[in-house]
Amino acid sequence: MTDSQIAVEDFVGRVLTDFAGATTTAATVLGDRAGLYKAMAGLGWTTADKLAATTGLNPRLVREWLAVQVVSGYVTYDAATGAYELPVEHAMVLAVEDSPAYIIGAADIIAGEFEMLSRLEAALRSDGGVAYRDYPSTVHTGIERFFRTAYVHQLAQVWFPSVPGLVSRLEAGARVADFGCGHGVATLLMASLWPASTFDGFDSHEASVVTARARAVEAGSPSNVAFHVAAGDAVTDGPYDVVVFFDALHDMGDPPAVLRRAYDVLAPGGVVVAVEPWSVDNLADGIGNPIVRLNYAASTLLCTPNSLSQPGAYGLGTAGGPTHRVQLLADAGFRDAAVVADTGHNLVVAGVR
Repeated sequence: MTDSQIAVEDFVGRVLTDFAGATTTAATVLGDRAGLYKAMAGLGWTTADKLAATTGLNPRLVREWLAVQVVSGYVTYDAATGAYELPVEHAMVLAVEDSPAYIIGAADIIAGEFEMLSRLEAALRSDGGVAYRDYPSTVHTGIERFFRTAYVHQLAQVWFPSVPGLVSRLEAGARVADFGCGHGVATLLMASLWPASTFDGFDSHEASVVTARARAVEAGSPSNVAFHVAAGDAVTDGPYDVVVFFDALHDMGDPPAVLRRAYDVLAPGGVVVAVEPWSVDNLADGIGNPIVRLNYAASTLLCTPNSLSQPGAYGLGTAGGPTHRVQLLADAGFRDAAVVADTGHNLVVAGVR
């Protein structure tokens, strides 16, 4: 074969690998929703029939689902006995909700993005905008599940300690605004960790605020947290000692205006903290990196269309690197704007009013 033919064959293999991953994601969502991963976690070796009986699912489809898991390397298989096992290390990723490696919520987000392809094609041919409220609920709940892992295992352990003086402020008692709070996972976590402080969660997506309020009731209705329907640039309460954005700044229609509002509602000396998905400044530096690939795909299919659907239509994007984000904080008037933590999965950008 010629060099060109070899290159074509190599690229076919790469694309087929991606296609196989995409369809495996659909099978992953199916197994998650049907409770198959949770049923296999800690079970040890089992057969397809026993797993089907345990879960009450169709034996033939369970056997076929297990085959997908085996050839994808998610589940191990003993050909001599016909038994299957979900290794504990894999269960930590797919079934154990409090694991620091639990990321299966991302599969729900991807499934929801596929549901939106017709709308996204129409947006691509027009103004680019698709509102967050128009995405299926699987996206909203998938975001809650996926990002909860980082909040529980990174927020108090890595992110906030990287911001000088922030933890001591919260321990002493501070007033905090969470812009783009979504379902309120991070807001409620902060409220439980720092009971001397008070927390206001704001989000323009009313359904998310309703869910956040329900989550607060489930958590015992803590008196130091409240949720409000409001876009970031429409928040009028204050003064606050801290304003936070958790994976939300890039989703907003006008990040510069929102950051100026954050500046306005902060007391002098107040702190702004923006946690953003990890990315690099130079596009070429991200080639082949799975996190960068995932974030640019999410940016194209979800985050940027959402931003373009809002007033301002800034379209910051999920990725694009830390330099632009630091500059946005500086342009809004924050001093000492900088990346204070880089975990390889998230960037933590902070500044002082």
